[in-house]
Amino acid sequence: MDLFLSQIFSFPTIIFTIPLIVLMLFWLLAFAGLVDIELFDFDSDAETVGATGSWLETLGLNGVPLTVALTLLDIYAFAFTYLAKKYLMPLLDGILTSTAIGLIIAVFAVMIAIPISALCIKPLRKVFHTHEGVAKRDLDGTICTVTTQSVTETFGQATTDDGMVFSVRAQTPNDIVKGSRIVLLEFSTEDDSYLVATQSEVMAMSSVT
Repeated sequence: MDLFLSQIFSFPTIIFTIPLIVLMLFWLLAFAGLVDIELFDFDSDAETVGATGSWLETLGLNGVPLTVALTLLDIYAFAFTYLAKKYLMPLLDGILTSTAIGLIIAVFAVMIAIPISALCIKPLRKVFHTHEGVAKRDLDGTICTVTTQSVTETFGQATTDDGMVFSVRAQTPNDIVKGSRIVLLEFSTEDDSYLVATQSEVMAMSSVT
């Protein structure tokens, strides 16, 4: 165990170890419903999205949330670097400095991780398909289930029964919690989210009118 820890926290493996730890913590929070998996997808900034989407598409890493692409990329780069440090670096000892060998391994790790990650992402695109054929404003009235612990004016996520994922917002205080059934009321282009209310609230308003 001590040898393993020494390997992953030494150069060049540590280049990918630290991001992997951060990503694992992020996914733990995401599974707990405390953060949105599309946290780093800046849909409201057209220029940023255009530039980011362009290089992601070029590398074959598009079609999934950025956090998914980065996680796959880092896992494969980490695995290759760990194996190369353990089995290849001793063979090159004396030919190049350890720093030079480490840098070469890190670069090759990324180069190898990109196509492998792109291959893994292909089947995942169906899961994160955004159904571009339907205008987002036309989805008003859609019923969803909340997947985050709460929904506020700045945070929240929900999914439809067929798996579509949306960022949602609601005025606080409210009774919306994880598992609540909500209705999409109004789409906001500012942060690519929907104003929502609980299904019971919408039904109550409908009966009054």
